[in-house]
Amino acid sequence: MATGPRDTTSLVMLSGWDATELQNYKLQDGTNFATVVGEMNAALSALNAELYGEPLWAQALSWTDIPEIEYRDGASNGMEVHTEYGRPDAKRAATQGHMLPLIAYDRMLGWTWDYLRKARMAQIEADIADGIKDVRDRFRVSILTRALQRIDDSGVAKGLGAGGYSPGFCTTAGSTSVDFVPPSVGGTSFANTHEHYVGITGGAPPAAVFTDVRAELREHGHNAPFIYWAGPTEETAIKALVGFVPVAQMGVNYASTVSTTNMAPSAVQSLTGAYFIGMFDEIQIWIVPGMPQYYGFGFKSYGSNSSRNPLKVRLQKGVSRPQAVAMPNPNSSGRYPLQDIMLFTEFGVGVNDRTAATARYTNSNTWADGVPT
Repeated sequence: MATGPRDTTSLVMLSGWDATELQNYKLQDGTNFATVVGEMNAALSALNAELYGEPLWAQALSWTDIPEIEYRDGASNGMEVHTEYGRPDAKRAATQGHMLPLIAYDRMLGWTWDYLRKARMAQIEADIADGIKDVRDRFRVSILTRALQRIDDSGVAKGLGAGGYSPGFCTTAGSTSVDFVPPSVGGTSFANTHEHYVGITGGAPPAAVFTDVRAELREHGHNAPFIYWAGPTEETAIKALVGFVPVAQMGVNYASTVSTTNMAPSAVQSLTGAYFIGMFDEIQIWIVPGMPQYYGFGFKSYGSNSSRNPLKVRLQKGVSRPQAVAMPNPNSSGRYPLQDIMLFTEFGVGVNDRTAATARYTNSNTWADGVPT
């Protein structure tokens, strides 16, 4: 009898397959199919743990299976002067809301029965690794796309129903179907024309980009430090800025007059290929593969997978962590184990706090949504 709660880690198993029967089938090199299943499950378990714990993504997002978000909208109502017999008017906050997308993705490995009879384990491992890479890339591109996309997501195909919308961060009312007035902070009021998608000319990001990102986030009550994602093509220009403070490099002894960041080494490790290069104006700058040229994304992180982070990833109902699973193709007529095996995952990336991030495009003063690779 199995005891203890069932959690989502069990979902990576290929249910309905008999382990004894799998032992009867072998690849050309003598590897039985049960070993292939074990390799697949180990790879998927590692991938699911990676997606949840990856420090680059965890600093920007949190997870939910709830399809909608509601938040405060507009200026505060203010206080009244107290009088002995007077009674203040009741007041309430205005709210706005939007939905989060949910999109299913699959990826066929395409192992025919004849191929499996002649395959070697090295080939199977290469196919599994390639499939895992595709899931990882899909996740990365989805996050960066939402970070650099001002227009709304909408429609049934994105899990939003016929009338639901998933908007970006603060933007003028003409650019979104979900009008939003940021709440006032510190006596500063905003309008529904307040814009967090900013285009400037010049190409390479100037120092003013980081100064402006810092000011943009501070005015909404978010305190430093902040984080900025830039693409590899921007690294040289950023490092050349006067006032940029580089991260200390391993194996280098610095003179007492040279300033370096004191960020902990554990904070600069990323499995995505991203890396931390230094600080500018209270902003931690990361170089992120896949970020398109001339684009940057600045935001406030409230900690790893914090519910206050600017992005929110919606998962299937009842699921609290990302999961990629292996399953037989439901549309296949194949009767043999592993034939037409496919990878499947379902998630959608939306905005959580519409004030907690701001995007920059440095090649034109007219904003255009970025297209990550």
